[in-house]
Amino acid sequence: MDVIVIGAGPAGGSATRELAKRGKKVLLIERSQEIGEPNYSTAGTPKETIAEFDLPEKVISASWNKILWASPRVKAAWEYPKTMGYVFDFAALKKFLAEDAAKYGAEIMVGTSVEEFVVKNDSITGVRYHGVLGNGTTNAKIIIDATGHHELANRKLNLNPYSIKYLANAMEYQMTGLAKELHDTIAFYVGTGYATQGYAWVFPMRNNEAAKVGVCTYRYAGSKSLEKMQEEFMNNLGCFENMEPTEIHAGAAIADGGVKNHVYKNLILVGDSAHQINPLAGEGVRHSLAAGRMAAEVITDAFKNPVLNLTDLKKTYEHEWRATFSRKWRFSFAVGNFATQASDEQIDGLLEVLRDMEVNDFYDFFFHYNHAVIFKYPELLLFLAKNIKDVAGIIKETQI
Repeated sequence: MDVIVIGAGPAGGSATRELAKRGKKVLLIERSQEIGEPNYSTAGTPKETIAEFDLPEKVISASWNKILWASPRVKAAWEYPKTMGYVFDFAALKKFLAEDAAKYGAEIMVGTSVEEFVVKNDSITGVRYHGVLGNGTTNAKIIIDATGHHELANRKLNLNPYSIKYLANAMEYQMTGLAKELHDTIAFYVGTGYATQGYAWVFPMRNNEAAKVGVCTYRYAGSKSLEKMQEEFMNNLGCFENMEPTEIHAGAAIADGGVKNHVYKNLILVGDSAHQINPLAGEGVRHSLAAGRMAAEVITDAFKNPVLNLTDLKKTYEHEWRATFSRKWRFSFAVGNFATQASDEQIDGLLEVLRDMEVNDFYDFFFHYNHAVIFKYPELLLFLAKNIKDVAGIIKETQI
């Protein structure tokens, strides 16, 4: 086997699909007994994602042309004249990636958990697994850890010290119906009236016939449970009277801007196992797809050499990832970290200056990390300078 991929989420599925398309012998190992489970993700994405990763229409559940940010006192909304993004059918997306990979020759093991890495002569030669069809060991030249917040490599190999400092815990209901005022809208809610040290959301599903409704909290150590926050958020927002939950999802991810070490010898971390989630918007699916494809490209190039150069593998992947995302994410992390710890007064102040931002500027700021647009808005720049520690240094380092 050329490559073993552990985990069939967007990152693992993307890596497997891309490697198989490039003619590599790849094995995808998934702990769930069904590809597509667990089905937790808000799964919002900008419109470019579909074409960029050659995804079919069947993975789309709803479209959106409006972004709403609101506290109990202040609303900021950006409405566009056309579709600007989508909400994935998350289970369908994961199934498509695995099924498409299989068409190109990838092997898949479901209901199987990787228990240990096999280490020989200071190199990882394979994995030990336990599954519904039995136990065993399988070997490969390169391993991809796409285990999400389980972070197999970080826990087993201490590749990156595991810390819950920026752990985001979330739960969400998938519900029938959706209030008309929230149709075609990805809505985020902040402030203690909606969520403690985090945010809440309502995303459309099934072309506005259903919705994802959830809460997320960072570093929260209080006595209020996620279930209680969810109940209070729904009561305070007050537009769920005609909606009923049909699914409950729960999950976690670390949103700290990314790990230090993405590669260890012949092991590559992708997706949530590498904390590759936008620390401002909480968006992970698009970046996981990108991480999987990037890993496949780097691995394919590595196999072109007679002898695998693992030093180049690390250098190339980490350079590519950091050049694409990491520097820009430092500014996103600063703003997101502030927003999850700010007082209600500060949050209201942020929304008041944000809502003056032009619709296209906000889209570029939020999804494309074009932070330079803030210089067009003196009040926003002044607010950030007053409220975020070392924002001047961050701006200089990220070269915005």
